[in-house]
Amino acid sequence: MSDKKDLLILDDEPSITKILEHFLKKDFNVVIKNDGSEGMLWLEQGNHTDLIIADLHMPNLSGKEFLKVAKASNLYSEIPIIILSGSDESSERIQCLNLGADDFMVKPFNPMEVHAKINAILRRSKRFS
Repeated sequence: MSDKKDLLILDDEPSITKILEHFLKKDFNVVIKNDGSEGMLWLEQGNHTDLIIADLHMPNLSGKEFLKVAKASNLYSEIPIIILSGSDESSERIQCLNLGADDFMVKPFNPMEVHAKINAILRRSKRFS
């Protein structure tokens, strides 16, 4: 039994998912889905994750829509979510944080910073659980 935390990454850009997976797979079990609806389906099949990284702009179910659905659900509302975005639009960031995102990062990002933010959020959520 591994004590690695599980991460679900939702992004339709293979370059982004490859970078994240490469930097995070040493410390986390990484699952990658191409968009929010695939991610939701995966969760609804009973899969567990400790944290979700979701791209803001994805086909089918965007990061913002995914956030709304997840936070409205009894099952997934406690899962921390980091939103990634190609735009540094502060209104987008504010909206996502108000919808319940735990963090918001702009692409291109430093993968080490992503790693540090994941650890910080997991430490916080462990304290409260």
